[in-house]
Amino acid sequence: MKNKYVQFLLLALIVSSCEAPLRVYDLRCEYLSEPLGIDNPYLQTQTIDYGNFSPRLTWKIEGKSESGKQKTYRLVLKNKDKTVWDSGIVESGDQFCFLPTGLLQSNGLYRWKIGVCDNDKGKLIWSKETKFSTGITQSDWQGNWIYKADSERDKHLWFRKTFELDEVPETVFAYLASSGYHELYVNGSKTGDIALAPAISRIDKRILYITYDISKYLKKGKNVIAIHYGSGWSMNNYFAPKTRQAVRFQLYDEARTLALSSDSTWKCSESYSRNIGRFDFMNMGGELVDGRRFTDRWASVDFDDSHWPNALQQSFDNEPILSAQMTDPTKIIETIDAKQITEITDSLGNIVYRVDMGKEFTGFLEARFNGLQAGDSVKIRVSMRDRNPNFVRATYGIDNYVIEEQKQCQVYVARGEDGETFRNRFNFFAGRYIHFQGLRKAPDLQAIKGLALSSAPAVTASFESSDSLYNRIFDMDKYTFQMCHTEGVTVDCPNRERLGYGPEGAWQTLWGLLLPCFNSSAYCVKNVRDWADVQYPDGFINNVAPQISYMYGCALNGASILNIAVEHYRIYRDRRILEMAWPTARKWFHFLEKFVKNNMLTPYDRDGYFLGEWVSPGPVFEYGGTEEALFFNNCIYAASLAFMIELEEELGDKQFEIEYFSAKLAALRKTLHQKYYNPEKCSYQNCDQVRSALALYAGIVPDSLKSRVGQSLENRLREQGFINVGSFGRYPFYKTVLQDSVAFALLADILTKTSYPGYGYFLENGCTTFPEMWEIDQPNSTVIHTSYTGVSAFFIKGLTGINEGACGSDTLLIEPHPVANLYRAEAEVDTPYGRVKSAWEKDKEGKIKYSIALPFGSIAKLRLENEDEKTLSAGEYCFYTSVSQ
Repeated sequence: MKNKYVQFLLLALIVSSCEAPLRVYDLRCEYLSEPLGIDNPYLQTQTIDYGNFSPRLTWKIEGKSESGKQKTYRLVLKNKDKTVWDSGIVESGDQFCFLPTGLLQSNGLYRWKIGVCDNDKGKLIWSKETKFSTGITQSDWQGNWIYKADSERDKHLWFRKTFELDEVPETVFAYLASSGYHELYVNGSKTGDIALAPAISRIDKRILYITYDISKYLKKGKNVIAIHYGSGWSMNNYFAPKTRQAVRFQLYDEARTLALSSDSTWKCSESYSRNIGRFDFMNMGGELVDGRRFTDRWASVDFDDSHWPNALQQSFDNEPILSAQMTDPTKIIETIDAKQITEITDSLGNIVYRVDMGKEFTGFLEARFNGLQAGDSVKIRVSMRDRNPNFVRATYGIDNYVIEEQKQCQVYVARGEDGETFRNRFNFFAGRYIHFQGLRKAPDLQAIKGLALSSAPAVTASFESSDSLYNRIFDMDKYTFQMCHTEGVTVDCPNRERLGYGPEGAWQTLWGLLLPCFNSSAYCVKNVRDWADVQYPDGFINNVAPQISYMYGCALNGASILNIAVEHYRIYRDRRILEMAWPTARKWFHFLEKFVKNNMLTPYDRDGYFLGEWVSPGPVFEYGGTEEALFFNNCIYAASLAFMIELEEELGDKQFEIEYFSAKLAALRKTLHQKYYNPEKCSYQNCDQVRSALALYAGIVPDSLKSRVGQSLENRLREQGFINVGSFGRYPFYKTVLQDSVAFALLADILTKTSYPGYGYFLENGCTTFPEMWEIDQPNSTVIHTSYTGVSAFFIKGLTGINEGACGSDTLLIEPHPVANLYRAEAEVDTPYGRVKSAWEKDKEGKIKYSIALPFGSIAKLRLENEDEKTLSAGEYCFYTSVSQ
C-alpha cells in the first residue's frame, strides 16, 4: 500500500521576518584556500607567461533569504592596493567566476573580495578580503639546479647561502624545487609545517616547486637560506638514472628589487642522516640517523660553513618542467601516543622491545632514548602485525613473534647523551608495532610518539547512525584513505609499494569516498595531469601515475583519466579538466583500437596487462589470459567509451567523434551481450556479482533485461550473504547497487555482519585500517590498503541519499533509504555551495521523520519512498511519512 504522505514544513526559511544576514565565506582560488605561487595546473608544458591563465575563484554563502539564491555579484581584485580588475555587477547565480586573461603577472600578490546580492534591491553583502599569489615562469628561474659533488645517492644533503639585507621588504617569496624531498630554513627556522615536500610527480618529466612566504623570517643585516634535502623518489630504480640529487631555488621580493638564486656560490655538505634501502617496490627502506654528527646549528646564520665545498651546477639532458604544487601538501595530522611496551628475547639472546602504538598509521617515529653510549646502534623495525609464524617472507623472527617489516627498518647511532632523539624526516613507514633492538634499557612509553602523515584533502563529510558498527566502518574508510594518501597521490599501500595504481587511486576510491568525503577538487586536477604525464608516445598509459613502474595492470589504468575528469566535472562544472583529459584519452583510444578485433578489445601484451578482478574473497586473482579478465576489461572499455562520449558532449564541436565512439560502443555492447549472456541465470560470463554489476554499469544489458539481471545480482548476494567483490570491481558494484537501488536492503544487512568476509569482520578481528585482502593474515599482504575503501558511498549516497542531481552541485538529489536494522541515520556533506544535511529517524508510532538542510544557492530533488518527487530550495525542512503497511 502506498504510504500516506504528510508534509510538515517546520522551518520556513523563506519568511522575511526570519531572515538572517547573509555571510560570504570559504573564498578559494583554483579550489585552494589562499594558495601561494599558483600557475596553470591544466598546462602540460612549462609556464611561459601568465597571459592566458584565467584562475577560477569560488565562494560560498550562508544565511536565510527569500530567494535562497545569489542574484548578482561583484568581484574586486587588487595588487598593492591598486584595483587590477572590478567585475562590476554581474547577474548570475553561479558562485564562481574566472578572472579575465592578461590580468596576472608572475611573482605577484593579489587580494580579492566578493560582494553578493540575493534580491533586486542591489545592496551587496561583502566577504572578508582574501589573497593568493602567482608563481614564476621559466625565465624567472635565474639560477640553476645545484648538487653536491661525489655524494652517494642515499645521503641527505645540506645547502646554504648567506646574504645581506639593508632593509627587509614587506613581502618576499621563495620558490624551491627539488628532485627529492626538501625542508626550507631561513635564519635557523623551518618555514611552514609541510613534510615530504614537494608532492610526487613524474620527476624525470615534471618537478613541482613550492612557494614559501619567508617575509617574517628575514632581518636586517646577515641572513641565511638553508635547505635540508633527502633523496626520496630520485633513488627509485626508474628515476635514478634520469635524475640527480639536486635543488633549484629562487627568491624575489614583490617589487623584484631583491633576487637570489641557486648557483655555484652556495655551500653544501652531507648531513647526519641518509636513506636505508632502495626506495623501490618491496623495499621502500627507512632512514639512518647518526647522532654523533647531529647538529641543529647548520641552518643558523652564524654557522661556519667555510670548510664546506661549493655546490656544482647541474644541467639536465631533458630539462624537467617546473610546475607549481597546487594540491594539498603532506602534513602531520595526528600525534599518536605509544600504548604498551613488551620485552622479548630473540633466539640469539638479544632483547627486543616491542611497542604497540594502538593502531596502524602511516608516518614518522619520534623516539627519545636514555642510557646509550656513543656509537651504540639501535635498529628500529616497523611491522603491521605482532605475531604470525607462518609469514614466509618475514625478515626477522622472535620465536612465534614475527616482525614482518617489509624492509621498513630505521637505525639510530647514539652520541651517548640522555635525551637524544631519533625522528624520521625524509622517509616514512606504515605499521603499528615498533621493535627496538640495541637499547640498553627499555624506553619510556611517554618518549615514543607516532606522527601520522597524510596529504589527503580536508574531510568534508560526516555520518552517524544508530548502529555503532556502521559508524566505525565509515570512520575506518576515511582513516584508511588518509593513511594511503601520501605525497599528493592515492597509493595502494604505503609500506611496500606507494604507487598510484589506477584501480585504487582513481577508480573505487573516487566516487564513493574521495569526492563526497574530502575536498579533493584540486587533487583531481593534479591527478589528471599525472596520468597524462605517464602516457607513452604510442598512446599506451602506464599502470601507475605519476611514478613509472612496470607492474601488472589492466584497462582501468588508462580509464582513470576519463573517470576522474568526468566525475570531477559532474560536481564542479569546470570544463578545463575535460579539456585537459581529452587529448590523452583520445590518444589512448587510438592505442586500444589496434587491439580491437570483432568489436572486442583483445589483450595488449605489455608488462603484464589485462588483469581482471583482484583480491575477491578467496583470495581470487584474475590474471590476464582468462575469460574472466577478457570480459572484465571489455566492460571497462565500454565504460570508458561512455565516459568519452559524455566528455565530448560537454565540450561540444566534436559531433563526428561522438558518432564514431557511439558506434563503437553500441557494437561492443551488442557483442558482449551476445557472447556472454547466460539466459538461464540472467547474468554474464561466470554469473558472479562482479560480472552482473559490470554488465549493468557498462550498459551491456539491454533495457528489457535490466530488471532480471538486477534480480540475479540480488539473488547472488542473498545466496552468498557477503560482498563477493574485490578491489577492481568495487566502483561499478557500489555504483550499480546504490544508484539503481539494486538489492539495497540486502546490502545493508550484509554490512552488519562480523563474519568472514566483511567489513565487520575486519573490526571484529582488531583491524584499525582496511587490509589488502579479506583474508587478514594472508602471507605477504598488507593491512593498510585501498582495496576495500569506498564503502562510504553506502552511507552517504545510499542510507542518507545525498547525491549529485545535475552537473555543478547547485542541484542535488536527496533519496534516503531507511533500512530495517537502523532507527536513525544522519550525514552531512560539504558541497561547492555549502553544507547539505540529510537525516531520518523512526519513531515508536511507525513514522519516519526526514530532516533536510540545503545550502544557499542550491535546490534539491527529494525522493521519498512511494512518493512523488519534490523540489526544495535552500533551507531546512522536516517531513514525515508513515511506515509501509
